[in-house]
Amino acid sequence: MSKLSKLAVIGVGHWGKNLLRNFCALLGPERVVACDQDPKRIGDISSQYPDVQILTDAQAVFDDPTVSAVVVATPVVTHYELASQALRAQKHVFVEKPIAMRSSEAQELIALAEREQRVLMVDHLLEYHPAVERLHQLMRSDELGEIFYLYSQRLNLGIIRTEENALWSLAPHDISVMLYLLEEEPQRVWAHGASYLQEQVEDVALIVLEFASGVRAHVHVSWLDPHKARKLVVVGCKRMAIFDDTSSEKLLLFDKYVVRADGRLLPRDEGAYSISVSNDEPLRRVCEHFLQCIERGERPRSDGRDGLRVLRVLEAAQRSLDSHGAPITLAEASRL
Repeated sequence: MSKLSKLAVIGVGHWGKNLLRNFCALLGPERVVACDQDPKRIGDISSQYPDVQILTDAQAVFDDPTVSAVVVATPVVTHYELASQALRAQKHVFVEKPIAMRSSEAQELIALAEREQRVLMVDHLLEYHPAVERLHQLMRSDELGEIFYLYSQRLNLGIIRTEENALWSLAPHDISVMLYLLEEEPQRVWAHGASYLQEQVEDVALIVLEFASGVRAHVHVSWLDPHKARKLVVVGCKRMAIFDDTSSEKLLLFDKYVVRADGRLLPRDEGAYSISVSNDEPLRRVCEHFLQCIERGERPRSDGRDGLRVLRVLEAAQRSLDSHGAPITLAEASRL
């Protein structure tokens, strides 16, 4: 990567350490900087990657002329501030999802990246999953026929956030995949949720997206659930498909459909089969894509505008949550 001297990862916690691992493998640890204020994290990184440069102040990253790119893997409330500082320091930026907390912030980051002629990429990880890419191909080639509806489940008894609710923590994954697969933004959004463990921090959320094409999508997220689910179901008029990231068979195609005969609606089941996909680690592909875009001067698939599209849906869903499930258009959410 001749256009990139060093890359800094700001935040090496739960997810940041995975990003650090991948960039060390791709660039070599001597070209990677780790920045965090937690002494234990810094100690762990120093032991595991003795050749990685350690910093505890993000400003030192922005001031370092040898750092060409910055990865922001901190809580979402800090994304805008850190990403904007990095872009103003003329660094390429890779930011965790969601890109920011408000559409206006995302729009400013997009404008900054264009002004500074720097790559701005959002970690919409599942858009790079081999099974999701293959599902996208199947849908574009009309293998499933007209799409009726989609639904996703992202559930677990997992990490309980305090600075963001389950909607903002978990739903960006599924929303980004749905927008990628359908290639359109929803017109209206409904959302219901409930806070059981902390006041005003929803542990569970149910979101409905309504698209101009007639497709409806349903998203169920929770970190307070008895079983782990990472599943997306797509129902078409010809076939149905399931992407299950917890299964060894990541993508299943079902020859199940309904026919009209003698004035009746009759279900047909002609079996199911697994679609073979690469077992490449999606995060490795994401990191490679970021570095390639820097090297080639290309726009990432999940660029700032993709981040903005997902953020607009999150904003509408949060407005609906706050309004006890009232339908909210994306235009209304951006004005509020």
